Amino acid sequence: MKPPHTLLAMSLMLSSAAFAGSELDSLLDVLKANGTIDEAQYQRLMAEQASAKPDLVETSPPRSTAGARSGLKVVSADKQFSAQLGGRVEVHGAVYNDDGINMGDGTTLRRARIYVKGKLYGDWQYKFEYDFAASDLKGVKDAYLSYRLKEGTELIAGNYRVPFSLEALASSHANTFMERSLGFAFKPGWHLGTGINLSGPNWTWNTGVFGDTADQNTAGEDGEWIVGSRLTWLPYQANSSFVHLGLAGLFGDRGDHLDMTYKSGPESKVTKVNLVDTKKIAGVDSYSQTGLEAALTLNRFNLQAEYMAATLTRGEGDLNFDGWYIQSSYFLTGDRRSYKKGRYATVKPRSILGRNGIGAWELALRVSEVDLSDGDVLGGEQQDLTLGLNVYASPQIRFSAEYIKVLATSNPQTAEPELFQLRAEWVL
Repeated sequence: MKPPHTLLAMSLMLSSAAFAGSELDSLLDVLKANGTIDEAQYQRLMAEQASAKPDLVETSPPRSTAGARSGLKVVSADKQFSAQLGGRVEVHGAVYNDDGINMGDGTTLRRARIYVKGKLYGDWQYKFEYDFAASDLKGVKDAYLSYRLKEGTELIAGNYRVPFSLEALASSHANTFMERSLGFAFKPGWHLGTGINLSGPNWTWNTGVFGDTADQNTAGEDGEWIVGSRLTWLPYQANSSFVHLGLAGLFGDRGDHLDMTYKSGPESKVTKVNLVDTKKIAGVDSYSQTGLEAALTLNRFNLQAEYMAATLTRGEGDLNFDGWYIQSSYFLTGDRRSYKKGRYATVKPRSILGRNGIGAWELALRVSEVDLSDGDVLGGEQQDLTLGLNVYASPQIRFSAEYIKVLATSNPQTAEPELFQLRAEWVL
């Protein structure tokens, strides 16, 4: 009879999931041949090993991936939980032919963002993004929690963009030009709020109720509130071609913050000079904005346009401002723009620059205009022409070069300045 502790050790090994069945069989055969266990013990342990097999469970630890789109991502074995870390860095440089106004050549760190996003229990999603190129709470961008009721129906709450404008809602990494158009003067931007996002195979509808921006100080005063909604529709889509139509609207009550300002620079952020600026408009009780969108993508060719208008209600009389842009682009390579749920997404080149490929090359043209003068407010009018070249070295790396000519401006300090600007961008 062998010592009891030998049998105990063998029983513990048999109960461990670290040993596969075939490995245990071989081990018992060796022990029997060496005389460590006798025939009776061998038969007993073989029986215990056989009965333990159904209890062996194969487990998978959380996996970490670093893909072309996802940055660094950790996913639980059951895929119910995930955490994704990413970021973005943009460096801009510009040279200005000021034509009578000192705009200031130079460089700037346009964006320096880091984010974490993921899901909880499958249907809950979260995201927090901070831009170090801003300061304090102004750097807080997306900071929200959402819940998917079912496919195509999502509830959302937190700090996120008010649904308004095709180019305003798309990532800067996905937009064709380095800066958004002159009509971006009407952007509502990020606000604290809650809403619902609905989508189908060829449509989206986003609506919500919003309060102040994250950095707004409302101590002792009533804050702003906004109701915003945006509807998009694809009346035609086939292969790599589609037509996009969109309609957006919002209404805002200013609360106790009765001052409003609309302004725009020359579609370049190296300079801090605004060529059109309403300054502070006092006594604004409420305001409304509307937006019309249209886009056409035919394989490598793209055409996109928007019209935006704002009406400010005040005691001295209503004010009306508007702006628009139309742009087109064409890929010299066999690439195209991506589209998902009512907005354009990041371009994914068919080849990688430097790895036996040339990336994706895109030529672009845009004309935009904004009118910020009405009644006793003389904010000015401006019209720009932009020529651009984009080189998408990879889904994460992009280089851009642009020439911008101010075709017309009512700013008495300057005639028609022009500029040349460059961008290098890296996204994780």
